[in-house]
Amino acid sequence: MSGNWQRRWQPLLQQWVMISARSAGRPWSGAIPNREAKLTPAHDPDCYLCPRVIRANGTTNPDYAGAYAFDNDFPSLSFDAPVSDTDAEEAGHAQSLTRTAPAHGHCRVLCWSEQHDATLANISDAQMRAVVRLWQAEYTRLAQTPNIANVLIFENKGVEIGVSNLHPHGQIYATSFLTDTATSMRDAQVEFANTHNGDSLLVSLLQDAHTQEHLVVEKNTHFSVIVPFAARFAYETWIVPHRHVSNLTDMTDTELDELAGVYQRQVNRYDVLFQRSAPNITLLHNAPCSELDADKNKQCCFHLAFHPPLRDAEKLKYLAGFESGSSNIVNPVQPELAAEQLRAINVQEHSA
Repeated sequence: MSGNWQRRWQPLLQQWVMISARSAGRPWSGAIPNREAKLTPAHDPDCYLCPRVIRANGTTNPDYAGAYAFDNDFPSLSFDAPVSDTDAEEAGHAQSLTRTAPAHGHCRVLCWSEQHDATLANISDAQMRAVVRLWQAEYTRLAQTPNIANVLIFENKGVEIGVSNLHPHGQIYATSFLTDTATSMRDAQVEFANTHNGDSLLVSLLQDAHTQEHLVVEKNTHFSVIVPFAARFAYETWIVPHRHVSNLTDMTDTELDELAGVYQRQVNRYDVLFQRSAPNITLLHNAPCSELDADKNKQCCFHLAFHPPLRDAEKLKYLAGFESGSSNIVNPVQPELAAEQLRAINVQEHSA
């Protein structure tokens, strides 16, 4: 199968990705991630996310169990941000080279478990389903909040990602504006629907013959795990629904339960592949929620993306000179071979 030294089109982001499988075999004398497992306590009194601990702002966490959410004490966005005279003036001057705008929004912290040493790969089925229900509840509430245009749920996991706290947790940024990525993804899906008789770009990509034959890692009743044809990361995967569903709110209980199981099996695959609790960036791409563009938003299909930073168990993927200067990512692993490796990993069901 030909796939080396090839550019592939990423339809959601409208950009080219370079597949250069031979670059993975280069001699390596750079940084090597530490794979030694460190003993982690079940409860850390110095961790601001553990139950009963006093956080930096003086708030005491409740003695919670399971999934728990609260407002970020150090938010990157806030509706308390004032609108300056400059903001108001520049809003009507699209040609200004010094435009500004307020960074309005809400930031939330989502703890997956009270156990400091837990991960989404090793919590029980019941706990994982509770996490997915928390995703849905938080998305639904924030999407219905006035002046919120987009809700991004994400997890940064592992020291390689640069997380400030290793307690199992994720975050939400609910923004008053559409992020650049959300804008690109929506525009691409709207254009595809307009030129393909209303078809869903994500569902069409999933149903594509090449995807079905070479890129599926796992297929269930309601969701499939795939390596995208133009994967930007060596072992990037997406969880894609079999029907066009715009967001978590619109999913049935059956779909949510299956999503929990599919998600957990995939993070377990990463742990097996990289031979440790694997670092990852996970992104839940729901449709934008601005009422002004409701018709456009309906064309957007939910998907969940994993962006693992490792190219193999001992090497991190860095975005260095060419990629930083060109915005064309170079993937050192052919997506079809990545899917084959992930598909071959046997993951066990968890107990409830």
